[in-house]
Amino acid sequence: MSKKLKVTPLDLLLPYQLAWVRDDARFKIWLKSRQIGGSLAASFEVVADALETGGDWVILSAGERQALEFMDKVQRAASIFCDAISYSTGKEYRPEVQKSQLRFPNGARVLALPANPATARGYSANLVLDEFAFHENPEEIWRAVYPIISNPLRGALKLRVISTPAGRNNKYFDLWEHAPAFSRHKTTVYDAVASGLALNIEELRANLADPDGWAQEFECQFMEHSSQVFPADLVRACESDDATLDAPEELFSRESRIRPALFVGIDVGRKRDLTVAWTLERLPGGPLITREVLVLDRIPFPQQEAILAPRVMAAAFTAIDATGIGGPVSEHLAAALDETRLEGVTFTGDRKRELFERLKKSMQARTVALPAAAVIRDDLGSMQRIVSPGGTIRYAAARTADGHADRSTALALAIHAAQRNPGAGWGAFASTRVPTGMNGHHRPALTRFRGAWAR
Repeated sequence: MSKKLKVTPLDLLLPYQLAWVRDDARFKIWLKSRQIGGSLAASFEVVADALETGGDWVILSAGERQALEFMDKVQRAASIFCDAISYSTGKEYRPEVQKSQLRFPNGARVLALPANPATARGYSANLVLDEFAFHENPEEIWRAVYPIISNPLRGALKLRVISTPAGRNNKYFDLWEHAPAFSRHKTTVYDAVASGLALNIEELRANLADPDGWAQEFECQFMEHSSQVFPADLVRACESDDATLDAPEELFSRESRIRPALFVGIDVGRKRDLTVAWTLERLPGGPLITREVLVLDRIPFPQQEAILAPRVMAAAFTAIDATGIGGPVSEHLAAALDETRLEGVTFTGDRKRELFERLKKSMQARTVALPAAAVIRDDLGSMQRIVSPGGTIRYAAARTADGHADRSTALALAIHAAQRNPGAGWGAFASTRVPTGMNGHHRPALTRFRGAWAR
């Protein structure tokens, strides 16, 4: 005997989320603020439709990490719906769950994948373009997917385009402004709070401390111009199998003396952002190669300082974020050093522009080697160069569950630290390019001096 539910899964949603789920238009686009539960609402619709129709869904996200985060929300929504079905029917109803996909007992599949044109062409399914303004090659992805979802021979497939704005010069802006067939939804942070979202707007705005960023990310305003600072092709060209995320223990041991070829950049965060320490080693006659990308997540400052101190003590030079909460940390670490070996960097608009432009030039010259890791690609790929209507240029990134381009900032500081150091053959380094095809194809050029400074 079936049981009647007093509360259905959709009763858990706020009005603007429910409006999105209940809109059954074939083509929908959502212009939304960050931190309002947009991905969760989209997940509820995907799961509800898959259970009702048996149709497959594919979610294309800006990167691998974002795809997995979206799938986590899909799995949470699926658990809620399947609990309700199991309760009402008296029979266990559970999907098969894998890392990036799940399959319901009715045969419907949901897959979450990093977006690229080849992926988009490979499936005939209902489609979600998640954070479409931040996709790499959105024009090519659109050309790949539209023939699929608009082909009547494939059935009336549904398309959902969801994003926070990222300037006007991208396909998402074009769709929002001009696509005639779309049902449009717009939810600013003010709309969400008015509908019951428990969020402190003033605290959020004060923490961001960036009027243009607030206007774009929370008020859903399209700024004049926005472009990706570090395209995926540029990042991949700097990847090397010799670059590492984790350093050997002896590199920062207490017994070690100052290592003239090590340079550290530290971006400081605590509750909302990550603290990241990026260590570069200058190879004799070669590039700056990444030895460690240390990530500290929600660790109290005294513990952070204890972890960071050996790295600062071993480095020839350190550049550290001294903005806001970074100030006390940088001061405490500086107390143990000669001032000639550490610089506290206060982030202003001009200073960030200088730091990131220097990093981009280093990457374009192939004079820095990066680990081949999705989290590094996603972090660098999130950095945007934004030109406001008044002509002001700033560098900013969306704040996500995995930080706020903290790794990119730490790397930019490490490059700055290496340039600040007067010795260690900077001139020789600056004129030396990493060999073409760094991805392991010319390992001898990079491995000849492996461990030379650690002995």
